[in-house]
Amino acid sequence: MQRDTGQIPDIRRPRFSLRLKLTIGVILIVLVSFSGLNVFNIYTHRKSLYAEAHKTRTNLARMVAAALFTQLADNELSSPRVKVFLDNFLSAAITQNKLDRDVAFGVVLDANNNVISGQAKPNLVIFPGGGSYPDAATALAEIAKLDGKLGNQMRTTRIPLTVRGRGTVGKLMIGISLQRINDEFMRDLWLNLSVFAAALILIIIYLVVTLGRVVIRPITQVMLAMRDVRKGNFNTKVELNSSDEIAVLADTYNFMVIGLREREELKDAFSRYVSTQVYDRLAAGDLTLTGETRNATVLFSDIRSFTALSERLTPADVVQMLNQYFNVMVEIVFKNDGFVNKFIGDALMAVYNVPIDQDEPEMRAVKTALEMIEALDEFNRARAEVGLFAVKIGIGINTGAVVAGNIGHQKRMEYTVIGDAVNLAQRIESQTKVTGMPILISESTYAAVADRVIAQALPPVKVKGKQEPVALYGVTALVGALQHRRPAMPIEIVLPPHAGVTQADVPPPSPSPGGTDRLPYTKEPGQ
Repeated sequence: MQRDTGQIPDIRRPRFSLRLKLTIGVILIVLVSFSGLNVFNIYTHRKSLYAEAHKTRTNLARMVAAALFTQLADNELSSPRVKVFLDNFLSAAITQNKLDRDVAFGVVLDANNNVISGQAKPNLVIFPGGGSYPDAATALAEIAKLDGKLGNQMRTTRIPLTVRGRGTVGKLMIGISLQRINDEFMRDLWLNLSVFAAALILIIIYLVVTLGRVVIRPITQVMLAMRDVRKGNFNTKVELNSSDEIAVLADTYNFMVIGLREREELKDAFSRYVSTQVYDRLAAGDLTLTGETRNATVLFSDIRSFTALSERLTPADVVQMLNQYFNVMVEIVFKNDGFVNKFIGDALMAVYNVPIDQDEPEMRAVKTALEMIEALDEFNRARAEVGLFAVKIGIGINTGAVVAGNIGHQKRMEYTVIGDAVNLAQRIESQTKVTGMPILISESTYAAVADRVIAQALPPVKVKGKQEPVALYGVTALVGALQHRRPAMPIEIVLPPHAGVTQADVPPPSPSPGGTDRLPYTKEPGQ
């Protein structure tokens, strides 16, 4: 299975529409079927007429021959008696015959091909090349000359006249014209073709209308909706008032769009918590969010005296101030490839080495903390310019094993990390109030960055959930960073419409009793 490269393929433009293809296909099927059937029926009918004509001339020839043999028993073929008999008999059988209207001639020849007697219908006798003669005598002479071989438009039956004791004394030829049969064949053929053409036109009109309404229009709706999805519009929906396969296709498409919309919403939500690099790898399918144990570095940041401060602000001012603050701090987390795991009121929790492996996650977390303090100075300067109070924060960092994965209800999942290392990071953050140092890290974090940071070792403190005191280090800067400190980026503060709290209105932080932790995992009032 090929992996999606992320490139959007070009949508081809059809050279021939489905309507045209289906119409042409159906027309060809109908055309071939009906044409073949009609031609077969017409030719079969002509063949049966040919067979009937053959039977007619054969029977007529046998009847004349039988009557003639009676005369030849006592008379010569050239005798006047036989000639009179033949003239009368052939006249009745040929020229006066109203039933067998295609019989064209009957002639009796002697052994030297001389005409003894004969009757003909000159208008029916067609000679090779299409010629004819106006009178019967000339026609009969020419027939005798050609020995009855008159071409495709005529059929001739020959019966030799043999008398016992005298041998063959002559021959009888009965000819029948195929002109009427062929003319009727062509007339029927053109009539059938005309009827078929008219029926074909009606079928084409019906197919165009029906295919357009039943097939093409619904498929076009689905195609246009798919183009909207390609453009990023996941609110499109195809509604069809039918119960055929195309309606099933439309329903399947609607379910697909719902899934895509939910996935996009999930991706959009998740992209707000991770850096662009992490998000791109997640979107490419290189990462899994199932449960796993990872060695992570957890950073907790908290605004000082936020509960007391929020009591003096309107809810809108609180939200606006927090959004401005988090906009600055989260960008720093993303800059160092951190994962913003959650916001707990005014607190921010970021994780490193989760959900992807990272080099030096401890150093990334420490750099994030130092840059947050640096950005906070600029943030407060911008607030002071518009007469707003300064914000103070504390940051705690710890490194250890955590469990990472999607946790929650099947309808409401959250990717997060849990474990003792997470709890300890929050406990360490609470100690910033006691020590007065804005950045505190644990011993496990310090061991990974000791030679690259300027830090002060603090007396071990006892925290909730730990039997042994925890060693803490207060970080003030990176080694060599004081000489190469970059100027802070300017920050713009929007003055809230109800700004009425200034620096003088902010209550001072209330220190905790030395050495003990006041902050459990869930934030409490006054933190």
